[in-house]
Amino acid sequence: MLKALASLRLFYVLCLALAGAFLYQTLVNRGAPVYGSWWFSALGALTAANIAACAFTRRRSSAHYLLIHAGLVVVIAGAFATRAFRFEASLPLRTGQASALAYSGRDAYKLPFEVKLEDFRLEYYREPVGVLLVEDGGERETFAAEEGAVIRTASAEIKVLRLARDFGLNSGREVVEKSPYWLNPAARLEIKAGGKTHKLWTFANFPGMHAQDLPVRVAYALEQAEIKNFTSLVSVKNADGSEVKAEIAVNRPLRRGGYTLYQTSYDPADARYSLLTVTRDRGAWVVYAGFALLLPGLLLWLRK
Repeated sequence: MLKALASLRLFYVLCLALAGAFLYQTLVNRGAPVYGSWWFSALGALTAANIAACAFTRRRSSAHYLLIHAGLVVVIAGAFATRAFRFEASLPLRTGQASALAYSGRDAYKLPFEVKLEDFRLEYYREPVGVLLVEDGGERETFAAEEGAVIRTASAEIKVLRLARDFGLNSGREVVEKSPYWLNPAARLEIKAGGKTHKLWTFANFPGMHAQDLPVRVAYALEQAEIKNFTSLVSVKNADGSEVKAEIAVNRPLRRGGYTLYQTSYDPADARYSLLTVTRDRGAWVVYAGFALLLPGLLLWLRK
């Protein structure tokens, strides 16, 4: 039994199975990650057992051989420990709001520090450009949307009165820009056709609005509005009263007090909202211990 478990052929089969799982997760899977499935855990456990059995049956081998095998087993054990003892919760914030409560399902957890969202910032690959899509008499054309521009079609004249990146209304029902970002783009148009004049707002997020009421089909849209990054500017207040300011971006987390804060999401309809994810890997030290065994084993192997 031990000899079969220590088989090198079994090790190759397990490596191919794990590689297939990684490729499936990276290239195909759009659902729940395979890393939490029972069969992936079984593959990891069987791989650790195979490596341990291989080391045990050759326990009189050189030091580098035993260190490398022991390191691999400990790293895999660390992955299980990280999954079992990992803490993960969501920290929703609004600009100007401070909170020490993180949520996981229906449970709320009090963090040992308080996070305040000072500001939220979106970055685009290129500055978005507004355009008008006009269909008149079966002809479809695209025009640049600029304030004051006049567009003439076969049966209508369209004038761009005003543009808004993030359309909003204040308490007096006046149109205001809620933020400098293209979250709710809108265009105020004056359309003259058939002896009538129509003045209206058309929205990029609601292209079908007014479709039945106008003599021509007009839609406002954005081009090259691909978001590159989004960043939360936060201040973190510790229990002792000390405070630190930092930026948390998609690929730039913040580590504080044993916790890691990641920029997870935001609300496209509200530029004042940001969602952070708070994690704590209590089993990470086991993974580090495994690499601490691997490194000297690899160095001794290279010196042979």
